[in-house]
Amino acid sequence: MTAVEKPPHVAPVRMLHIPDADLLAEFDAPDLRTLRARLAARNVSPAADTLRWAGWAAGRPAGDKVIAEARRLLNAPVDFLDPAHGRSGLYGFHYLHWAQPLTRAAALTGDDRYPVRFAEITLDWYASREKVRGEWPGLDVVWYTLGVAGRCQVFIEALHVLGGNPALPDEAVAAMARTLLGGARWLAEEHDAFRHGNWQLAGCSVLAQIAAFLPELPESPLWSEIAIARLREHLELDVYADGGHYERAPSYHTMCLGALQLAAVAGECALGWDLADHPRLAAMHDWLLAMTAPPGWVPPFNDSHLVASGEHLLRGHHLLGRPEYKAAALRWVAPERIAEVLSWLPPRPGRGDPLAEFEAAPSMPPNAEPAAHRGLLPHSKFVVQRSGSSEDAAYAAVNCGPLIEHELESHSHRTVLDLVLAANGEPLLWEAGGPDSYDDPGYYDWYRAPLAHSGVLLPGHELADEHDADVLVAAALPTADILVAEHHGYPAGHRRTLVLVRGERPYWVLTDAVTEPFRVLLHGIRPWVPVPGGHRSDGGPGLLVLPGQPERARAVDLGTGRTTTPGPGGARTGQLYGLGLDCPAGAASTVLVPLRTPTEPLPDVSEVDGPGGAVLVRRGRFADLVGPNHLVRTTDGNPVAAVSWGARDIQHAGRALLGAGRGLRTADIRWSADGADAEVECTARTALRLAVAPQGNRRAAAVLVNDVRLEPRCADGVVSLVLPAAGRWRVRIERSV
Repeated sequence: MTAVEKPPHVAPVRMLHIPDADLLAEFDAPDLRTLRARLAARNVSPAADTLRWAGWAAGRPAGDKVIAEARRLLNAPVDFLDPAHGRSGLYGFHYLHWAQPLTRAAALTGDDRYPVRFAEITLDWYASREKVRGEWPGLDVVWYTLGVAGRCQVFIEALHVLGGNPALPDEAVAAMARTLLGGARWLAEEHDAFRHGNWQLAGCSVLAQIAAFLPELPESPLWSEIAIARLREHLELDVYADGGHYERAPSYHTMCLGALQLAAVAGECALGWDLADHPRLAAMHDWLLAMTAPPGWVPPFNDSHLVASGEHLLRGHHLLGRPEYKAAALRWVAPERIAEVLSWLPPRPGRGDPLAEFEAAPSMPPNAEPAAHRGLLPHSKFVVQRSGSSEDAAYAAVNCGPLIEHELESHSHRTVLDLVLAANGEPLLWEAGGPDSYDDPGYYDWYRAPLAHSGVLLPGHELADEHDADVLVAAALPTADILVAEHHGYPAGHRRTLVLVRGERPYWVLTDAVTEPFRVLLHGIRPWVPVPGGHRSDGGPGLLVLPGQPERARAVDLGTGRTTTPGPGGARTGQLYGLGLDCPAGAASTVLVPLRTPTEPLPDVSEVDGPGGAVLVRRGRFADLVGPNHLVRTTDGNPVAAVSWGARDIQHAGRALLGAGRGLRTADIRWSADGADAEVECTARTALRLAVAPQGNRRAAAVLVNDVRLEPRCADGVVSLVLPAAGRWRVRIERSV
């Protein structure tokens, strides 16, 4: 049998059955009573301090909730050998996190029933260690990284809160102390060299926390040294340069971010090292902020659960002090919850109470909050589109990245170029995400399967493991956000273009191109109901789905599946409602329109002759022609904007609007009564021709490139100029009166 981690290295005396004499010698104590007294008398606190929290939470709803959970545990049966916990669930049950309410209720109430029950559970678990058998081949239930680390966190908290409590018997204290000592030794040996994944990062964070909590142990300096070495290596190799975590699942990102935050607190308060100074730690917070939708959540891509970003950024502000993190916390976290989160944290060296420090910290000046991220996160390979910064703004996120390996099983799903859409504060297209338990019978057939994602299926083909997408265009422009990407995980390949047409009433045009018949998958959180030309969500806010060629996009009811969705009180169990569009080989465009209410007037969508799935979207006086590589927006038939993401020549009604050399990458041109403004990106020196006005042979009074005034060269109402090198350029044309 191949071991999942290192070959077994559980030393019988140093780790598994530490003799009393050896345990006392490590603490330089003559007996267990002295050891307990010394632990209770120390001025040492964990990175997350339950006693500080209890001082805040007593008499508040947060404390009452924990007490209610603890009461349920007083008489609940516990069986550490029961296979009914599930293949993965048995491992998680041995973490003992579920027993923590007993410790916290004791801190809140002083009631001896809680430490007595906690001791019973601890000793029962301790006696089960050599009896329990797991079903994961090569993975011990007790001696594997997440299990060792999880229990050590539970026992650090318990010794801190209950170590001096006479209601906790000596045997339980000894069992916890042995578990910490043996667990730290095991973690130090297991993680003597870098390896990818969340297990090692989480384990080494806890190794640092043990070293900080038990500084009197002779091996603590070694544990601290190993922990900081591995954690810095993870920040270099397990965190992408854009700040995303290696495994590309947002809740595993926040799991690792939380572990690093606790290690940073332990390091600066007790171990003499500063993890917060590493630029990748700040980048992890920035990535989270970049991915966050206007209501404050991150989509559950891959095996992720729903992530609420505010509390993670609040702790980031505690460590890094960045005003944008404070602004995010104030926007997305209730004041009572801000106080509770900060109540767990110790004051930073030389600083005051964390809540007082937060309230006194500099805030973003009014209207000075930096614009939310739009575009590509190039290393973790997600693309974000936004129509604005308000909570009602349109938001899209697209997974463009590869399948990532893992110690046990990959957390990547069998999908690529799957997308999540939101607007009006609600998800419109959604992901299945990860299940509550990996023992869920639907894990492989639903959650991980291509069918549970808003992507594309090719009948008769499986998506290959190597399906990383090439992002050809990811542009954030004034008029539109553009994504063009393709992958070859299917033999025929697949190109997907997503255009967010911005403005007061934003919407998307989704174009999929495959050389074989294919099915577009669209998963909403409400049932789909037919409307003329397409479908819409039942109720609102919702989404309108209008194929450019409805007669060639056969709608298929895909049924329902489980997911977790955001709600007013946090994550809640929900359903995905699947709509399939069966399309012939070629390109097919679908217009996706956010609706505030079911009675909102629907736009008119029609196909435009020519290759590439171009569509014309009309709303009253306004119309947008969206093609495979360009967009033209008109009001009363007159162009007011044009966007290129590959088109070197754009015309409207016989009028040249844009002409460019082959170096053009993107261009966004907007016309007004005063002239034209353009944002242009090119890959080389590029000749450019721009219409002074969308109609008539108007002359240019001046041309400015990056605010540098040039002598205009204008003929037949078209300005010619040369952009001298690759880069992004601003062009302003002032037209003659």
